Amino acid sequence: MSDPNTLDHTTSSAQATVPKRPLDGIVVVETSSFLTGPFASMMLADLGADVIKVEPPGGDGFRKFGHNREGYGASWTNANRGKRSVVIDLKTAEGTHRLHNLLERADILIENWRPRVAASLGLGRDVLETRYPRLIRLSINGFGDTGALANAPAFDSLIQGRTGIVASEGRNGKPAVTPFNMVDKVTGAFGAQAVLAALYEREKTGKGGYVQLPMLDVMGYFNFPDMFQHRTFEGDTSAWKPPASQVLETADGFVVISPANGAQMSKTLNAIERPEWKDEFKQMRDPVAMAEEFFRRVGAVVKENNTAFWLQRFSEMDVPAAPVFSLDEFLHDPQVENNQVYSFVDSPVGPIRTARYPASFDDRRLTARSGPPAIGEHDEAIGGH
Repeated sequence: MSDPNTLDHTTSSAQATVPKRPLDGIVVVETSSFLTGPFASMMLADLGADVIKVEPPGGDGFRKFGHNREGYGASWTNANRGKRSVVIDLKTAEGTHRLHNLLERADILIENWRPRVAASLGLGRDVLETRYPRLIRLSINGFGDTGALANAPAFDSLIQGRTGIVASEGRNGKPAVTPFNMVDKVTGAFGAQAVLAALYEREKTGKGGYVQLPMLDVMGYFNFPDMFQHRTFEGDTSAWKPPASQVLETADGFVVISPANGAQMSKTLNAIERPEWKDEFKQMRDPVAMAEEFFRRVGAVVKENNTAFWLQRFSEMDVPAAPVFSLDEFLHDPQVENNQVYSFVDSPVGPIRTARYPASFDDRRLTARSGPPAIGEHDEAIGGH
């Protein structure tokens, strides 16, 4: 573990509300852009690590991407809060010298360069392992360090296309990309998990490690339990069919129901006052066809009354059901407010809403410690020259 005092830590009032975090004292240097690496390091920052974001002159190119306020993109802001920023030109000898000075004091390096980039900067695996034997390096890329696609560009939607997501998400023969950068965020979460495992291993061996995390491999692992159920058993080549829609239209909106077993399906039929259908469904031998018919029939009945009626009715009959909330309705859901999922912190463009780390530790809830940094905001405090 590095000495946090060597990096001139500052303590904000927000930090003072949570005196102890699991990764207090751990120092992370992050050189990545877009969402995979920054999301991983943001999670580590929430857990207590001091994350130093290394940006090129002019700042991370993703800073202004998409919906933004005064040059702070909302997605960039959400993935880079709680960090400190230094500007380093890694294309210069002075810049690589500064980065090496930071790595001397760091526990973890997170980068999402293409494989050939690290070596071109003089930061190849052999160099880092020799100079920093206790350093844990998380290297995120699209397809791994070898193979025909090793140096190919990799973005969220491209990985979705290659891993079956776009084909599986489609309806009526038309493929569809899942929005909201699912691949990037899942990869970032796996990156944080892998780093924590490497930290634990270092506690036992005293040695750092090189953690490779291809986005392709992540989604192959993440999607397999359910999306690839028709390819689990050897020799199974049966066609995948999209599951019956659990979103049902009401007289004035929509509800979602999720009866996951026979007992819950029985309760659903009782709730819509169609218990006589139970025997018919029991006779159906194809579970997929039965589910489609079940939701078709239930949906026809649900459409006859309004959303409030059905949510109340399903609740009374112990049927798993939920409203179809807008984003604002979710933000103001009483359960979300009870769980204190969101809070505001200051930022260079005014207060921003942040989500706390979802796990609590001995009843300690880990809220965001600060907003995103300005470009090079911490150059003087961190140093490294």
